[in-house]
Amino acid sequence: MERYYTEVLSFISRSVGCRSKAENIVQEAYARLLSRRIKQEQPDDNHQRALFFTTAKNIVIDNYRRNKKFVEPEERELIAPCDYEPEAKLASQQQLNLLYTCIEKLPLKTKQAFVLYKFKNLSYQEVAEQMAISVSMVEKHLATAMLACRDVLKK
Repeated sequence: MERYYTEVLSFISRSVGCRSKAENIVQEAYARLLSRRIKQEQPDDNHQRALFFTTAKNIVIDNYRRNKKFVEPEERELIAPCDYEPEAKLASQQQLNLLYTCIEKLPLKTKQAFVLYKFKNLSYQEVAEQMAISVSMVEKHLATAMLACRDVLKK
């Protein structure tokens, strides 16, 4: 099999377009054939050459399938995602405007707790410390704010 190494290497190099990758593939094919050779009887020279080429070619195919990151054009969905639809975009914008208006109408302490928790990503404890109130009071303010937002979105 050693005498076919350069022949298989040049064949695989043309297939993958990179000599380094081709060397790795041919080496893997060689290792597979050697491990198989130990388990089975010795095939004749023509059979060894064909087996070496086929094994290397199959590794190239396996690597291609494993690394395939794109979908074939005929498999692509031709419909744009709903995020790009004007109606969906308008509905989202309207919902955001409703929520913004709702938050603006909240009582001052409730609004402050809501903003600190939802937009500043503070914990209940951190909100309580910053507002100088108890964690229980923070929970009540947030519950009030969430209910108000939910009611606005239901309408």
